[in-house]
Amino acid sequence: MSGAFDKLKQVTPKETPKQKIVPVKEKKRDSEKSYTLWLDKELLKDLKLKAIETDDNMKSIVEKALRAYLT
Repeated sequence: MSGAFDKLKQVTPKETPKQKIVPVKEKKRDSEKSYTLWLDKELLKDLKLKAIETDDNMKSIVEKALRAYLT
């Protein structure tokens, strides 16, 4: 048994790997907040069609409409 302990004493410990420090990247949506709402089925259908017709996405159409309404 003492032979095993002697072998352990002779083993040199490996160097602990160091962590790489990387700056935190700014998230793309830091200025946005998620919000869920219920819409009339026909209104949502019209919104989807408008997005397809204008090659735009529904989010930007809703944002533009809200900004126009609030100004």
